[in-house]
Amino acid sequence: MIIYFYLLLIKHAVADLWLQSRLNKPKYGDKEKLYTPKLWLHSMDHALLTGLVTLVFAGIYWAVIITLLDFVLHAVIDYVKRIYTLRVKLDIKSNKFWKVQAVDQMAHYSCYLFYVLMVY
Repeated sequence: MIIYFYLLLIKHAVADLWLQSRLNKPKYGDKEKLYTPKLWLHSMDHALLTGLVTLVFAGIYWAVIITLLDFVLHAVIDYVKRIYTLRVKLDIKSNKFWKVQAVDQMAHYSCYLFYVLMVY
């Protein structure tokens, strides 16, 4: 159970930091709309990697369910964060931006805890 949770956190770092960097191109748009390629591709990275980790620990049934759930939850969390930062005009130089970023990360980590509790 702990290893599953740990690997979900490692997966999160890979998808959020390593893989997302390839999407920082104008052609992918921004995450301010639910239908932009950047939001969908980023959420798909997370969902597929979450599904792979879950497959190892819980089998195909839970892997499919959690993959779909992770896609939706990741997209919603990132979308809400982006809309909020645009509305209140936060940028990377703002202290409040980093507080919002921390809440965003806590929301994602809470999803991973929920997945572990679902599976075990």
